[in-house]
Amino acid sequence: MGIGPRFSVTCAPLMLGGMYLKYVESVKYLGVVVIAAKSFKCSMEHIRMRFYRVFNCLCAKTRGVNSELVTVELMKSYCMPFILYATEALPLSN
Repeated sequence: MGIGPRFSVTCAPLMLGGMYLKYVESVKYLGVVVIAAKSFKCSMEHIRMRFYRVFNCLCAKTRGVNSELVTVELMKSYCMPFILYATEALPLSN
């Protein structure tokens, strides 16, 4: 994977242990997906999917049982950690 002004240039194949390494467009490291681009860029799609998956499950399980305040507190404790994971280390934009 390449990052920088020449990220899309085809490079010579690299060999490790008698096998060629595969060039990829993205790498997942410690739960953060880094994308090949002209500058350091991360994907938030998998984080967004996890958040909505947990939120939808929470809403389905607590439908009509809890008050709105309890639902908000459950969302803060179960859903927000997925959105906030590694945000302090990533350059966020709009």
